[in-house]
Amino acid sequence: MKRFLLFTILIAAFAVGAEAADWPASMEIGGFTVVNIVGQTKPDGSGKAVGRLVIPSDGMCPIDLTKSSSGTVMGTMRSSFNYGGLRVEGSFILDRSGLEGTGTIRTNIRPIQDANIRFDARLGITGNGRVYLGQRFAVPVRFDIKSQGISSITGLASRQASTDTPLAVYTFRGDVSVAADGAGIKTTARGIIERKGKIGGMTSSFGPLTFDVNAITGEATVNVGGTELVLDLW
Repeated sequence: MKRFLLFTILIAAFAVGAEAADWPASMEIGGFTVVNIVGQTKPDGSGKAVGRLVIPSDGMCPIDLTKSSSGTVMGTMRSSFNYGGLRVEGSFILDRSGLEGTGTIRTNIRPIQDANIRFDARLGITGNGRVYLGQRFAVPVRFDIKSQGISSITGLASRQASTDTPLAVYTFRGDVSVAADGAGIKTTARGIIERKGKIGGMTSSFGPLTFDVNAITGEATVNVGGTELVLDLW
């Protein structure tokens, strides 16, 4: 009876010890370092833990870790962090290939939304998304962000807009491009502007013309055949 009781106690102690076994305090996953790890491991080797993901050059954020019975560790997080002077928000998965997710990158002018984000700890953030310039007007963009800031943002979308003046209607047909500008974006238009006179109905075309557009208001001032014209592109 005593042997049986001792045997039972030893089994229970082993089970509790295995269930409560700590993870390492820190570990590397996909080129990233995770610190302040606290968790438990089950007898089959699987387990769960929480920790802090170190963002290269800029702080840490919380992350949930899981470990399979074969020892494969991955992390998930729904969080935000700073990188390259920008705020990055979204849901992410960390595995041996790095950090990937979907979310928003907040530039100083307009955010990159619906973004597919790939974060390499050495090379930085790359991916694609959309910059919404106006109602139902989204420009698809690709982006590259380094620890020093935005390396590039490139995107292009077709656009048509008209402006009515007392003497004529001016219509722009062309493309709007989005590019990096410091920690924000700049927008440029290139295309043809058609002038249709209200007296006699004569039509004239000018261009192709290239001009800057205010990324917030969508307004651009263009000289069309000697006339200073304000176009509202979004």
